[in-house]
Amino acid sequence: MPTILTGVVDDADILSNQRVVDMSPTIAQLEPDEAPLTTMLQKVGSRAAYSQKVEWLSDELVPRLTTLAASATSAATSLSVATGTGAYFRAGDVVKVATTGENCYITAVSSSTDTIYVTRALGGVTAISAASGVDVVKVGNAAAEGATLGTLIQTKKVANYNYAQIQRDPWGFTNTLVASKLSGGPETANEAKKKLIEHKRQLENTMFFGVRDLNTSGSAPIGYCGGLFQYVTSNVTSSVGTLTESVFETFLRKAFRYGSQNKVFFCSPLIASALASFAQSKLAPPAPSIDTYGVSLKSYQSAQGQTVQIAVKRDWYDFQTTSGQYGGTGVMVDMEDVTMRPLRDTVLKPDRQANDEDSVKQEYLTEWSLEIGLEKKHAIISGITGY
Repeated sequence: MPTILTGVVDDADILSNQRVVDMSPTIAQLEPDEAPLTTMLQKVGSRAAYSQKVEWLSDELVPRLTTLAASATSAATSLSVATGTGAYFRAGDVVKVATTGENCYITAVSSSTDTIYVTRALGGVTAISAASGVDVVKVGNAAAEGATLGTLIQTKKVANYNYAQIQRDPWGFTNTLVASKLSGGPETANEAKKKLIEHKRQLENTMFFGVRDLNTSGSAPIGYCGGLFQYVTSNVTSSVGTLTESVFETFLRKAFRYGSQNKVFFCSPLIASALASFAQSKLAPPAPSIDTYGVSLKSYQSAQGQTVQIAVKRDWYDFQTTSGQYGGTGVMVDMEDVTMRPLRDTVLKPDRQANDEDSVKQEYLTEWSLEIGLEKKHAIISGITGY
């Protein structure tokens, strides 16, 4: 028996099955591609790896600066310097005690005890006592006429390494769902776009937060790629609290001491807001750096004249700022000193399902490592809670 309707039929009387669903043809994504460092290295800083263990050598000049480990009287003919720094010097070197302005001539060195033996008061300057902790600078070497070479000192290269990490991000659907006509397009294609964003974001997270390790205790080894937070240990400014322009300029002097002028500052939104609030308004609009890196960057003009390229890590807004967590963190990266090393570059692997399985499975797979040439060329600032 049919259902009889009386009067004017309204919207509530029709079958829900009759209604055409007003569905947008596109699916809105909460987070777009948020992996600027990964994008930049894939564009300008990538070199193929040839082994699961990536290795590189680093070197530096013989240091020329130390400090007094103990106070020295005006009559002292031996100076104790900071632990491990006696080897920086050799007989014939001239050093200057910074606080007194006195130059001394080194006659002998005991690197085992970090002691330099000196002739005082070069140039007729009166010898003056100096306090512990003051700078002692190597000025240069003064050799006698006809002298032999003397002691040879030089630095030894340092062997560095990292491991390749296999990152896999799979997804799958039944063939029934794949065959169905869906709003927003095929489910496999939509998920492939989303998974690529997730895959790149996890590569990015590893670049910052990864820890180097190789686990061989199981049936097959697992490699873990170390990131910037593990490698960068020299130029670290922590527990900042309120970020002022003075604090940031101090950080920049440290960050630009070594390496190139081609550096990018990856920072949380809190830090970006702090930079924009500085009285001199040095934070400039985005520059056309997208042509170089594939990412649009803002720039900051430091008091020293360096132009700092800034990439805001918007997803770091989710992190807390208390107890030195990552919501108040920024990382200065020398882009000429960091290289992405793919052993197997990012690739979409189709048909990963079993032969008898009535489904479609795919994955993105990358096997890669990160090479960080000299950690002193990079810097980290953390513990920022406000401005």
